[in-house]
Amino acid sequence: MSRVSRYNHFQQWQGGYRIAFNAFTGALALMTEDNFQTYQKLAAKLSNGNSAPILTDAERELLQQLEHGRFVHPDDCDELQALKFTHGSARFDRTALALIVAPTLACNMACPYCFENNKRGKMTPEIADQIVGFVSRQAKTLTQLDLTWYGGEPLLALDVIEILSRRLIGMANDESFTYRASIITNGYLLDRDSVDTLVDLKVGVCQVTLDGPARLHNIRRPLKNGRDSFQTIVDNLKYAAGRLVVSVRVNIDKSFSSADVAELLTELKAAGLQQRVSVNFGMVEPSSATCAAVAEACYEIADFSQVEIGFYRQLLDNGYGVEKLPSPCAVFCMAQLVNAFLVDPDGNLYRCWNYVGDPAKTMGHIRDKIDYQNANFVKLFAIDPFVDPLCRDCDILPVCLGGCPSNRADRGLTGEQACQSWKHNLSPMLEIIARSRSQRAASTPKEQS
Repeated sequence: MSRVSRYNHFQQWQGGYRIAFNAFTGALALMTEDNFQTYQKLAAKLSNGNSAPILTDAERELLQQLEHGRFVHPDDCDELQALKFTHGSARFDRTALALIVAPTLACNMACPYCFENNKRGKMTPEIADQIVGFVSRQAKTLTQLDLTWYGGEPLLALDVIEILSRRLIGMANDESFTYRASIITNGYLLDRDSVDTLVDLKVGVCQVTLDGPARLHNIRRPLKNGRDSFQTIVDNLKYAAGRLVVSVRVNIDKSFSSADVAELLTELKAAGLQQRVSVNFGMVEPSSATCAAVAEACYEIADFSQVEIGFYRQLLDNGYGVEKLPSPCAVFCMAQLVNAFLVDPDGNLYRCWNYVGDPAKTMGHIRDKIDYQNANFVKLFAIDPFVDPLCRDCDILPVCLGGCPSNRADRGLTGEQACQSWKHNLSPMLEIIARSRSQRAASTPKEQS
């Protein structure tokens, strides 16, 4: 028979409906109140230990729908064990390779919370050759290569990106593995020529940071020459959003207000970007020694999770969609994958975005055989969400799988301090997501019969 999932969430919504969410599959649906009453009766019958409960026609029909979203599952399936298997399989999968490549750590901006300082230079042809060699040694067994361009400001080394991309794309074609690429950029150099080049190099996704409306962004993210950056970035996005999937990240600290969000959304709407980019809010964290200076301005996760509820409601109220979803994942991040690495311009390997540029946190070099016993590899890879009782028993474990390993290993966060914001705001965020989907459905032209 079937069993009710331990990862189900139901909550009341408008118009007599209930929101139904399953964290194991990410299934999200609306239920009528009648269907929810039927569900409660069905769940009671499935939980009473009877291997062949007598179901009504309505219960049997609903059971089929619930099985589709895995709100109920076969009785012989242990969801926690299934999740462990998925997590373990992803951890040790060598058919997929994830590389985050920083072709330069130089940057044209002077953001106060950034790890950068005054780094210069860019990746040499010799290091690029070693990256190609590293991928080549795995090519015969790869099915997928995911590459993210990072920095510094990676577009300061667009020539390196182009040379290295073409070589890796050629290898992917020759060896028949999938090649996907994205870029994280401050957007100032993301002009038409750069966008066209990136698209030609199979870069499909771009993340750009806008730290508030123009008056704030130009203070928080000035160019190193002291000039403003906001308007150039927004002008660049007008073209980029037509060729790339563009996500705008807004870094949030305690100084950021709802009025600031409203002002930014007004500016993006005036630029014609309201329906063309997604807007997401990121919590500024003191994740490195350089960031310690801004620690007092940073939220703790529980407080941030409440603040972001209001910001995402503002997105909806201003006609923007909400793309943030509580989606199940096999791992939280690259630190939990045996075949994922961040490569800096000198060829040093790291296990975390926050480590790049810190020589004490490297785990080796791209030219050498990988040392999986290196302390900087083991420290993060050893974090196991299934060991923590709070995680193991959590009804949204599939969504975060323990959260950031660096927060646990480097910052010593434990308990709910290490959780993601979903732990603190799932219910209101599900309501926001349901509203967003409802608005999108209402605005989508219906096909003519």
